[in-house]
Amino acid sequence: MMKQRGIALVQVLLIVAVVSILALYFTQSARQQVKNATMMVDKAQALVELNNAEANIVFSLLTEKLTPLSSPPADNSIVTSWNFYGEPFKTTNNVEVQLQDLRGLLNIHYPDKTRLKRLLTYSGLNDYDAQLAMLQIIAWQNLEGRSDYINHDVVARYAAIHDIEELSHLGLQPAQLKVLANNTTQYKKGAFNPMNSPDTLLYALLSEDVAEYVIMQRRANRLTVNDFVRATGISESGDIILYPSNLFKITLTAKVGEAVVTKTTYYHLQPTKDPVVNKLAVKAR
Repeated sequence: MMKQRGIALVQVLLIVAVVSILALYFTQSARQQVKNATMMVDKAQALVELNNAEANIVFSLLTEKLTPLSSPPADNSIVTSWNFYGEPFKTTNNVEVQLQDLRGLLNIHYPDKTRLKRLLTYSGLNDYDAQLAMLQIIAWQNLEGRSDYINHDVVARYAAIHDIEELSHLGLQPAQLKVLANNTTQYKKGAFNPMNSPDTLLYALLSEDVAEYVIMQRRANRLTVNDFVRATGISESGDIILYPSNLFKITLTAKVGEAVVTKTTYYHLQPTKDPVVNKLAVKAR
């Protein structure tokens, strides 16, 4: 009898253990499902807020004045806080925006050699390597074919660059590729506007004290065209226009709970033409 009771006790304990494990599994599974459902709701909300912010920014770019220094309208909070040189600002508590006038970036397809070399030097290359890298970037896109600047064991595109990551085949390191990605573009041509260049590009092209002065003035919303010309000695010319273009890179990051959604769109805006809004490229994650 005692033996049977012992076996029964063991069986009961085993059943209790199995039931406990199953209960723990179901509890953890339910928690994970609740977490996944919450994440999906948060991501959906983040997408809604991101798209809403994007629509408001594009509308503001089409309807508001883009002068370097203007009196922001009281009824448009975006204009009060925006800038065109890629400095992050917020439209709501959940959405951060980086708005870059493409005229403020270097054209990677037809680069100004002096400016591109200065940028590469600022990225950490010595003078010789910066000169070589600049010539290789130009040769990489040479439609005429093989160049002495490209190693024979490298299969070059010999066409316009589609993405900066291509240049890793030239031996450029991540530091240089990041600087090029942030300060050049393949979506614009024509004039350059250093007033809307990112801080890194200003430091590359100007002396340190002048770059710091320009950065300080524009962050305080005090930088005018005349002030910029006096400080830098750069004035409008054949390839310099000190006014925003109609080409913009808009990067939005929306965060709701643990959900994060990022979207980068390149826009060509033409208020007097059809279509008014042209999306040149979209990158989302």
